[in-house]
Amino acid sequence: MLAAPLLLAACGGAPPPLPSAATTTAQDTRAIDARLQGNWRLVDYRPDVPLEPMFQLLLAQQVQSMIIHFEAGHLHGDSPTFHIDRAYQVTTAAGPYFKIASPDSGGSIVTTAATMAEDGSSIAFRAETDPWKGSGTLQRVP
Repeated sequence: MLAAPLLLAACGGAPPPLPSAATTTAQDTRAIDARLQGNWRLVDYRPDVPLEPMFQLLLAQQVQSMIIHFEAGHLHGDSPTFHIDRAYQVTTAAGPYFKIASPDSGGSIVTTAATMAEDGSSIAFRAETDPWKGSGTLQRVP
């Protein structure tokens, strides 16, 4: 349950507004998706709404231990307490800014806006879907 935002709610503050999906080029989408492929460690996540102590403890266990792997339209998240496997799609992209949509197990679409560092070493993200709204950071795992 807590892992969903941690996977997508793929640092820092909210990224600037993206162009609409209609103005996103296929080339921008392919380029950011190619840079996204591989392993990423969750190094930070801050929910917008304070969590109950039990959920805060579960969240703390994910930070620094959860690895998210993006591969060909699927993301896999693994930590000592969670395993997630789901589809994702880059829906909007412009340079380092992008948005991802991913269906959760209940059929809702979880959306995340993100900014990839110029050197590709980290991703600042903002999960936009309740109840997972919050900000965080992913760091590339070599």
